[in-house]
Amino acid sequence: MEPAVIEATLDRVRAALEAGRVDEAIAALNTLHPADRAEALADLPLDDQAEVLDELPPAEAADLLEDLEDDDAAQVAKRLSTESLADVLDEMEPDEAADVLGDLSPALRESALAQMTAEQAEDVIPLLAYPDETAGGRMTTEFRALRRHMTAQQAIEFLRSEHADSEAHYYLYVVDRFNKLIGIVGLRELVVADPAASIDSIMSRDVISVPATLDQEEIARVITKYDLAALPIVDAEGHLVGVINHDDLVDVIEAEATEDIYRLANVGADGDLQVWSPIRQTIGRRLPWLYINLLTAFLAAWVISRFEATIAKLAVLAVFQSIVAGEGGNAGTQTLAIMVRGIALGEIDFRHAWRALLREAWIGVLQGVAIGAAVAIGAWLWRGIPILGLVIGLAMIVNLIAAGIAGAFVPLTLKALRLDPALASAVIVTTVTDCVGFGLFLWLATIFLQYLT
Repeated sequence: MEPAVIEATLDRVRAALEAGRVDEAIAALNTLHPADRAEALADLPLDDQAEVLDELPPAEAADLLEDLEDDDAAQVAKRLSTESLADVLDEMEPDEAADVLGDLSPALRESALAQMTAEQAEDVIPLLAYPDETAGGRMTTEFRALRRHMTAQQAIEFLRSEHADSEAHYYLYVVDRFNKLIGIVGLRELVVADPAASIDSIMSRDVISVPATLDQEEIARVITKYDLAALPIVDAEGHLVGVINHDDLVDVIEAEATEDIYRLANVGADGDLQVWSPIRQTIGRRLPWLYINLLTAFLAAWVISRFEATIAKLAVLAVFQSIVAGEGGNAGTQTLAIMVRGIALGEIDFRHAWRALLREAWIGVLQGVAIGAAVAIGAWLWRGIPILGLVIGLAMIVNLIAAGIAGAFVPLTLKALRLDPALASAVIVTTVTDCVGFGLFLWLATIFLQYLT
């Protein structure tokens, strides 16, 4: 829907709420698409959001709460009465309800669980035992498992009697009497099979599953690699405990991509900052990394200070030194982005380190020669000093080689140390290219100083 339409609707909602006409505000919100409705609701003050949700039927309030961002949903949930919150949670998918409860205080969580229906609480409580960013934290317990000795007809009748949600049943999982995952059968295969055929005869035993403790990034990789619409989750003994559906994958990919981008940009590791996040939160996440960058900047400044006498004799060096360091930083960032993506997608790991280093070093040579030659010619034509062009060209070549090696080596090393390769790679690589660029250029200038002057 057009942003102008959403904004106009929001104006009507705000006016109605200011006049105390909550019913009119709800009617205005209901003219929007459900996703736009959640976006509009999130733009209201938290007290207004709670007031609107309090007046909605629990099922409608649950739909809105599910469409909100996790942080927004938790904030508005805290403002609902415990009784209202429990009614809304009862109408939510178990995994969505667990996400909301997991962001509440322990006291409020226990109080809400105590007032939820026993059936819903029984589905939600196991999910709270897993961290948010694991398979257990992402899975839903809303699935129906078949038994191997059922006939196709019995399985269809079982699903019909359970009022199965079609979204959760592209794949149907088969368990033994101990609830251990032993097979999978497609809904299409079940429908076209002979009604008397046993599930055991039509199921596939080649079923892909992952443990509940697996990180969400690995989950996305498995689902993408095997082109799955859903992924069964098992515990340490192989019992089927949940399912992750394809729509959950979109959230995982968005969360992981945001996290990596933020880490590469040094604005915090959680990936939860937004354009309109509170200023205090924004500064708290960004300022520490600026202090770290300041330390690395002092290191680069110290390298330059070692050549103060050279710069004093030929001030033009100050003009060109930033070109060498800047190009090195850009080349390092290019390599870094490619390597972090490759690591995230499983295309490369530490076993390929030497091959990756040699490849990036060779790329650095080729790019260094090309850029170095262009800068050398430009410096010569600009200042009319041939040796200056040679010095800056050589420095550029070596710095781009260093950028390629650092851009490959740093994230691979961090991954080998079980750290996020995006966490501090940018700071380290930039420091390397700055120090190598400044130091090498000014060192060569010192050697050739008599010819430069």
